[in-house]
Amino acid sequence: MTIKNCVIQWQKNLSIFYDFREVKSLFRITCEDIFNYKFSDFDLNSEFEFSESESIILNVILSRLSTGEPIQHIVGFTFFNDLKIHVTKDVLIPRPETEELIYWIKENVDNKKEIRFLDWCTGSGCIALALKKNFPHSSVKAYDISDTAIEIAKKNAGENKLDVDFKINNALDFNPEDSKYDVIVSNPPYIPEKDKKEMHPNVLNFDPELALFVPDNDYLKFYLSIAHFAKEHLTDLGELYFEIHENYGEETIEVLQKIGFSSIELKKDLQGKDRMIRAIKKD
Repeated sequence: MTIKNCVIQWQKNLSIFYDFREVKSLFRITCEDIFNYKFSDFDLNSEFEFSESESIILNVILSRLSTGEPIQHIVGFTFFNDLKIHVTKDVLIPRPETEELIYWIKENVDNKKEIRFLDWCTGSGCIALALKKNFPHSSVKAYDISDTAIEIAKKNAGENKLDVDFKINNALDFNPEDSKYDVIVSNPPYIPEKDKKEMHPNVLNFDPELALFVPDNDYLKFYLSIAHFAKEHLTDLGELYFEIHENYGEETIEVLQKIGFSSIELKKDLQGKDRMIRAIKKD
């Protein structure tokens, strides 16, 4: 099968989920990650012939993509802040917006100092590992309630040769500790159940609900709990960072103000949506 015919078939089968730009991206990712072909080696109208075995693999991948399964689950990994992060159905696939959160932390935190970081709801470990990569002389601890997620995060740490202390802990009922941190960061579950009907099937069917959804009547519960923890465990002038739901920036700020945080900053992502919050603790 030629590249040209392949792309036509992929577009026909995947148009229910993706526009043509996204289909081309999926096809390129598949060719690069599965066959080690570089996209520059050929264009989408090429008469380059895939081998019989390659054509079979492409058809299997297309069949899986046609169910809405994310390409990251099919190839088994994605890239985040130039780190190779293994993902499964048990952890969220790292999003570009979360990379923006890492860039913001880098702008604000002095990487020449030994910073003590804590990442709540770590999932695949992508945030914690990116912090350790960018702040190599700092200590990074990361918590998640899922033992499976912690195992995946530890695997990612090992393969990226980064030293992060991953532990099981419940953000809503956390174990007592005496530790102090300079920076606490979290991308917790924040999507109200009512938003399910508007979501893409490949998120609903393949991402873990535990990492996504919160009750409609208590949609800020993770922010409330983690902020209380941060108020007790951040050093003076310590910083708290959250990734947030685009519709609830002001409500999240109100929660932080009631707990006693000051210098609260709301930041938009590259799509112009409210996506991140930074708050500073002052004793």
